[in-house]
Amino acid sequence: MRLSTPGTRFHPLVAFLTITTALTSPGFAQDGDSSVTALETIVVKDAGAQGNPDGPDNGFVAKSTATATKTATDIDRVPQSISVVTRDQMDVQGIETVGEALRYTPGIRSEAYGVDTRYDWYFIRGFSSQAQGLYLDGLQLHSQSFANFRVDPFGLERQEVLLGPNSSLYGAGSPGGLVNLISKRPQDDTFTRLSVSAGSPLSGDVTVDVNGALNDSGTILARFTALGRLGETQVDHVDDNHLFLAPSITFKPNEDTQLTILAKFQKDEAGTSTSFLPFGATVEQASFGRIPTDFFTGDTDLDSYKRDQFMLGYEFDHAFDNGIKFSQNTRYSYVSTDYETIYGLGLASSFIPSLPDTLLLRQAMATDQSVGIFQTDNHLEGDLDTGPIGHHLLAGVDYSYEDFDNRQGTSNGPGNSYYPLDILNPVYGINPDRPAYTTDATTTTQKLGLYLQDQISVTDRFDVTAGLRQDWVSSSLKNHMTGTKTDTFDTALTGRVGASYEVLPGLRPYVSYGTSFDPVSGTDANGRAFEPETATQYEIGAKYQDPDGRFRVTAALFDLTRGNVLTRDPNSPTYNIQTGEVRSRGLELQGQASLAKGWNLLASYTNFDLEITKSNRGDEGKVPVGVPQQMASLWLDHSFDDRLEGLRVGGGVRYVGKSYADSANTLTVPNFVVADAGVGYKYGNAEFSLNVGNVFDKKYVAACAGENSCYYGERRTFTARLSYEW
Repeated sequence: MRLSTPGTRFHPLVAFLTITTALTSPGFAQDGDSSVTALETIVVKDAGAQGNPDGPDNGFVAKSTATATKTATDIDRVPQSISVVTRDQMDVQGIETVGEALRYTPGIRSEAYGVDTRYDWYFIRGFSSQAQGLYLDGLQLHSQSFANFRVDPFGLERQEVLLGPNSSLYGAGSPGGLVNLISKRPQDDTFTRLSVSAGSPLSGDVTVDVNGALNDSGTILARFTALGRLGETQVDHVDDNHLFLAPSITFKPNEDTQLTILAKFQKDEAGTSTSFLPFGATVEQASFGRIPTDFFTGDTDLDSYKRDQFMLGYEFDHAFDNGIKFSQNTRYSYVSTDYETIYGLGLASSFIPSLPDTLLLRQAMATDQSVGIFQTDNHLEGDLDTGPIGHHLLAGVDYSYEDFDNRQGTSNGPGNSYYPLDILNPVYGINPDRPAYTTDATTTTQKLGLYLQDQISVTDRFDVTAGLRQDWVSSSLKNHMTGTKTDTFDTALTGRVGASYEVLPGLRPYVSYGTSFDPVSGTDANGRAFEPETATQYEIGAKYQDPDGRFRVTAALFDLTRGNVLTRDPNSPTYNIQTGEVRSRGLELQGQASLAKGWNLLASYTNFDLEITKSNRGDEGKVPVGVPQQMASLWLDHSFDDRLEGLRVGGGVRYVGKSYADSANTLTVPNFVVADAGVGYKYGNAEFSLNVGNVFDKKYVAACAGENSCYYGERRTFTARLSYEW
């Protein structure tokens, strides 16, 4: 619901205090209280017994997660589809971006627009999710336009993909789901890891990861990770240079209290490796190489992408004597980008048939944007026994304050020439002017959420999870060009409920229902602010894990509907109304295994049925542009013993089905298959590895966002790395 005035927007704090009082009341288990039956924890276990959801995993199969419930919960007891990419998997596959790490995960189309030095583009269950669906350590990294957050995977312990609407815990977000990145943090052991690498396209990096105690008692731990990279890309004239630093420190004076301070600094200097290419000169004639994959659509005098990114925060946990645990997660995140480029608009012949079909028309663009976000998430959790039924209750309140400064402009060139470029004989160095800014605005957004969750152990085999959340979102946009100001205010009530039952040892079918919302900027023809988009999902599935936790097989069927989607106003074509709707149904299968004798296995299959079910744009009944409906992957690697001890060999294959380049579904982007491989040899404390992406150098178009917006996929890459640990 959108209200005209904020009113008493902060009154949920009173409700939170009421819930806090209830959690700490005598009804909860107290030490030495014989009147309360002690609970055997069924859903939420001790993290050490099942794998720390923030710590390292051994192998490819994670045991627990905090993403799905904000509590340390066994993955198999979460009545929702969730996949985890472990640190071991990232190391074995030679991962260098978040998008690369998600290649073998079902339900997610990573690297959606091919090679990109700026973004980690991805779709979850058919919906674009990189702006609203990226989280770091449980807090959202909300990107705006070109001011986008990007996290180096070298500083991560794992990546967790939670599929489906998740507003009941996290507030406004993507309907398809979220990717939660878990940072490396101090560990109890002491180690130093160094590595150097070289690769093709020509690149090289140096990494360091140092961990240890700062005092004799081991109550103060510190860790420092860093990476520096210089490199080229597969596109001519475009480099990708990168610096990443991440210090962290943990104070744990006793078993009940812990404080971890985490900082990250990142600096990127790159260019436009992904640009708008015409369908007719990429897909239709890709085999003739009309536009080669190394083709640069920009200009050497106007192509630069500079990003400065900084994050500083802390995680605090304290367990009280009565069994109640308080957690606070707070962070300030900042990113600024200075971006200038010339990008393709399409072949001249597509605008004026008499013009040459080898002439690419272009437009210049310049932006200077920044996003600063302060966030804090506070919650209490504890066990409560109501007769034979056990409850693990979670009550929390979170708040965020975000500033988005946006300056940008475009230029069509002298005399409206659209900077023509001959694709057969390109000429660069034309010294174009940086476009003047035509937009200069600041948007300030505040979000407040109050949530409650109950993980219910009905029996030893029957679990129910239910959650409810109320959100208040206020936004103020100030246009510095005109001096005008626009204020909006949204509220939303979201929830989810799910249940699972262990029918056989290790086998748990489940069913769940969840909702989400996402505010929409702008107004209709009558000047009324748009309502938030909404989403509802029904999901059924099953999870099986062997008793030793060596492998897990999951299956999910879902029906997801996105509502309040903007579509054309039939009575005023220059405006939109919110009668649009998109439906995503599908099947997702996944297998993960770290078996005896050194075998690791990943297998996934995704089959979507995507449809625009309501629209005034002439695309009702069609498949959304740029989204494949079938994907599959398989990875297998083996570490030898005996005479070949230390040797590791592995490889994988990825299939991405066809997609469409236009809303009428008449232009088809072909499917493609790409193979990857990796070998490694460890001797003592040293290890050498070689990873090859796109082994057979497949030339393909990753996707198109329109007839003049197609993007090449990554060609063959090599990365050789030498590591040493002590």
